[in-house]
Amino acid sequence: MRLARLVASLVISGLALLALGMVLGFASARAANGPAANGPAANGPYDVSAYRYTDKPTPAAIGATHVLDIYVDQDFGPDERERIGLAIRQWNHVLNGFVRLRPTLLPTDPSSHTLSRLRRSGAWIVAKVDSRHPAARQPSALAMTVGGSGGGFVYVIADRFGMRDLTAVMLHEVGHLLGAGHDPHGHLMAPVYDRSNGHCIDRGAVAMVAAAQHLPLSQLNWCVGPGLEDARYSARRY
Repeated sequence: MRLARLVASLVISGLALLALGMVLGFASARAANGPAANGPAANGPYDVSAYRYTDKPTPAAIGATHVLDIYVDQDFGPDERERIGLAIRQWNHVLNGFVRLRPTLLPTDPSSHTLSRLRRSGAWIVAKVDSRHPAARQPSALAMTVGGSGGGFVYVIADRFGMRDLTAVMLHEVGHLLGAGHDPHGHLMAPVYDRSNGHCIDRGAVAMVAAAQHLPLSQLNWCVGPGLEDARYSARRY
């Protein structure tokens, strides 16, 4: 995979770490960590029918929408691209016109110059890599977001997924690229992957993004349903 090799060279040379720190002062690299592959959270079923998103009207006087370009590696297959797109569509609904994520396929076999140019433009690149990549140095990481307010990379460590849900992991990582950190008592932004605890964008995740992006929380949308009262699972422990 030529893109993976090019991205690795950017990491090694330090170009992938040039962006500013995240708005809230969280570390620039964050992981969505997974439990053992045959643990109950990895493969167990979950029911999403009880969950829904609020649907507030987009404010008429919103002004200019801030657009974030997200380039998706063509090494992802059609089904994987659809799962990534589903995560982006959910975040666009949540952001309610204040910020818009604009997904585009990355050019085939991009050069290091192309990748650097996209980074300088403030874009984010979703790259498909494997466990040999420098971004995969944390053994339990399923994905890693590296960058800040000037753009960056989301590395998806594809050979570690197994039955895990790519959409759920991307919902979490997009939260990071929008400025959210980990919440050890939270839902979507919990530091450890749990298939039953990250299938939609809860109010706690939205509140962190609203603070980072300086958006009015009351005019954004979020997921509601069982266990999401006050954006937390009250019985959950870490």
